[in-house]
Formats: sequence, C-alpha cells, structure tokens
Amino acid sequence: MAALHPNQVAFKEGVQYLFHSWTALKLAVDGEWGGTDSMEKRDWFVDTIVDYFSQHGKNVDTFDLEDILIQIMNDEFSILLEDKSEQHIAKVLEQLFLECTHGKYDLVQTLKQDSQKISGSLKASKSQKEGEDDDDSSDDEDEDADENGEQNSMDVEMGESSTSSATPQGREKPEPIIDEDGFETVVKKGRRR
Repeated sequence: MAALHPNQVAFKEGVQYLFHSWTALKLAVDGEWGGTDSMEKRDWFVDTIVDYFSQHGKNVDTFDLEDILIQIMNDEFSILLEDKSEQHIAKVLEQLFLECTHGKYDLVQTLKQDSQKISGSLKASKSQKEGEDDDDSSDDEDEDADENGEQNSMDVEMGESSTSSATPQGREKPEPIIDEDGFETVVKKGRRR
C-alpha cells in the first residue's frame, strides 16, 4: 500500500477532529446510539467522507455532501438532525479539503484544539462526577439532580442540537400511569420508583 501524501493525512486528521467535536455525533457515540460499535461506526464515517472527497476532489456537491451526512447519522445512529448542523459540518469539510490541498494546515490545528478542549472539559466533568459517585448512590444522584433543577447534559444537548428517533441505550421509557377515566398521569422524573 502506497504511503499517503501529507495533505491527505492532514485532511483525514481534520475530519477526525471535526467529527469528534460534532455535538450530535459525539452524543450518539458516547450514548452508543449506534450500538456497542458506535466508535467503529464513527471511524467508518470518517473514512467514508475522506473517500468521498478523494473521488470528487474540488467538484464536491455541497447538497450531496449534506445529504450523506444526514443519511449516515440517521441510518447508523438513529439521529434525525433538526439543528441543521450538517450544513456547518459540510462547509467546514469543504474548507478543510481546500486548505489541505494547498498544503495549509491551520484549520486542522484549530479543529485539533477545539477537539482537545471538548475532550478536556468532558474529562474534568467525568472526574468530578466520579468523585460524587463515591459519595452517593445512583438513586440519590437522580433525585438530587432533579431537585436542583439540573438536567443530564445529554437531555439538554439533544433538545438543542439533535433528536433521536430511538431511545438511548441504558434508559428505558417508564410505562405511563392511566387513571380510570383513561387519562395519563404526569409524573416528574425521579419521583416514580
């Protein structure tokens, strides 16, 4: 197998950094919405986009690229993008490709820094949460979070940036409580046992 040109290597790295910091895709991978092989699917997604640019070069059709992003997110991760993030991602991909073909890697470095900031802040929040886990049981944590009016960051992100047509693994939807008149009783999270 022939060695890749430095521009190709830089482009692929840039796509990886971009996809690692794309909120909708990050949530899908972290939540394993594409199954237990969600990370492998993200890597395949990166390769698919790199191959697409290799085949089309500078003649990439923006709408076609957006459609590919939407289709893969839907098919592989059960996410229906409602935030139009595919438009932003497509523009960044096109700019990244253009810069890399000219041997400019500034955008790759910017994407790397953004990706590191995101992973750094997540590591900090995970270690903080792990410290809390040592003090409280998981049932107590759910009640405390609900009483303080806080929401799981996944719930907040999902509402703002994307929606999933599938329930994330690890969470089962509780059965509704129906009264004798056939109306559903609304119960706050954390109150039902």
